[in-house]
Amino acid sequence: MGRWSGLLGMSVVGLLACGPGSIPATADSVGVPLGSEPVVPKPPASSAGSGNTPPPGNTGTPEPGAYPPVQSRVPVFELRITPENLARLDANPEADVAVPAEVVLDGRAAPAQVEYRGASTRSLPQKSFKIKLDKGYELDERDRFELLASWYDSGKLTEKFAVDLYTALGLPVPSARYVRVSLNGQHNGLYLDMEHVGKEYLKHHDLEKSSAIYRCGGRNCELTPEAGFHQDDFEKKTQESEDNSDLEAFLTWINRSDDAQFEAKLEQSVDVEAYLGNLAADMLISNNIIEDSRSYWIHEPGEDRWQYTPWDLNNAQMLAWRTWAPEDPPIVNRWPQGFSLYDPGVQRLYEQRAAERPAHRPTWNVLNTRIWDRPALRARLLAKLEAALAGPFSQARASAHIDALWAVAGPEMERDPYASPAHVARARDFLQTYVRERRAFLLETLRELENHGTGPVVIQTISAGSKGYVELYNRGRSAVSLAGYELTNDLRATERARLPSVTLNPGQRLRLVADGKTSEGATHLPFVLSRQGGEVGLFNGKRLSASGKPLVYGPEDVAYYGPLPSGMKYGRVTPGSEDFERQPTGS
Repeated sequence: MGRWSGLLGMSVVGLLACGPGSIPATADSVGVPLGSEPVVPKPPASSAGSGNTPPPGNTGTPEPGAYPPVQSRVPVFELRITPENLARLDANPEADVAVPAEVVLDGRAAPAQVEYRGASTRSLPQKSFKIKLDKGYELDERDRFELLASWYDSGKLTEKFAVDLYTALGLPVPSARYVRVSLNGQHNGLYLDMEHVGKEYLKHHDLEKSSAIYRCGGRNCELTPEAGFHQDDFEKKTQESEDNSDLEAFLTWINRSDDAQFEAKLEQSVDVEAYLGNLAADMLISNNIIEDSRSYWIHEPGEDRWQYTPWDLNNAQMLAWRTWAPEDPPIVNRWPQGFSLYDPGVQRLYEQRAAERPAHRPTWNVLNTRIWDRPALRARLLAKLEAALAGPFSQARASAHIDALWAVAGPEMERDPYASPAHVARARDFLQTYVRERRAFLLETLRELENHGTGPVVIQTISAGSKGYVELYNRGRSAVSLAGYELTNDLRATERARLPSVTLNPGQRLRLVADGKTSEGATHLPFVLSRQGGEVGLFNGKRLSASGKPLVYGPEDVAYYGPLPSGMKYGRVTPGSEDFERQPTGS
């Protein structure tokens, strides 16, 4: 099979000086269209438990930086559903229909409601299950279970290895263990028992009991103030009787706040170490469809602090797809700045979706983007990446843990009635090859990631209101022609204001009047900057994708600002620096 034949097989031309900084416009190898039907990418050419409370079957507590110990046994789930109720589930697998059942875990029984689960996997031969025990019942101190079939995963190693890797990195992540599932007495295969993120999760992970758990809506983990037409709103999982004002304030701050105070406020409001660790771990596993992962944000009201909890870690490019040919190699060149404004995958996904729905807008995460644009946060993130490459994601340690997991999963996969023997035979080697080659790719790109934010032309000053302006500055050593450059006050807009064809010499500035009066000259912009806060982006419109489309990612520079009253401007402390401040407009 050809690389991404019939899918989003697109590369981006040339190198992209982005900003702020430089990233290569690589032919990043994944672009999975999302929707109600399962879509599988075409292949390229030719210790257990996690969290603070390991699930039963695990023993011991791992040392910091160590993988959790591998489970010594595989618990057995028995699902007993009457033929009539099973027929109800099978009549429409896509529907959220729950039926009564008896659930037996290692010989202990409880009544429950059972339904099929998954956004795009319910039509697969091997179904995943969501279980809610009847009120007053618990099994292993839990009353809810998410049993993941992982039918697409050739050896069912991907998500378990990812959970254990995140655990080794000290990150908050739902625990997971292998279990054997039988349905009405028939062996149904090996499953992953993934910890449900709800009230029990708060208890097991030492979070405030009164915390509000918000789940990203469908295609909506961008952290924008409002969901787009193609997205679902956040879903509140706890404290449902209270309003969502905490989430609304959080999203507003992320999108409408000064770069100058961003890092300090982020430290106060978010578990930054965990979030940066998640971004580093996402790079390791090539986490791909973060937008539609339905991950969680948890707000502890006492601390007034937010924590990110990832979900669907099988949305990773290290997945060994059973729909590929067994001999197909892994894809390892996913660009590390995933789901940010500097991710080439944003372009591919946008072009694919815009062809179907022209009103579609580019999809990326605001917080990820702002972290990449702040030098101190970026340095901390890259330090975590390097530590992970030298630690849990080293070839020796990762391979040893994969071997240990396979000692448990391998024999189970041999008797899984839904497994493909040819794919099972290659599964462990596939994942170990991925680790080796992904490590090499990331080590090669570290220098480029460190140089992010070093582009020559930057947004120097912003003044809002009807008499506002944007001032550009050339901090480089060579003259830069602005022919083809574009400016916008909406980073997701695909139509931007084309700048006059002038040349900026080193140390030279250009003031562009943001008054909406383009008839008054080439230096007047077609928009007015809001005093309530906003964003400004500078793009090079001459850079095109492989299909000849203007790039919707990889700006030359970006600046965010909060509410900006009359008489104040916002900009860099010294010309071209990375430090921002507010100043009187007359200064």
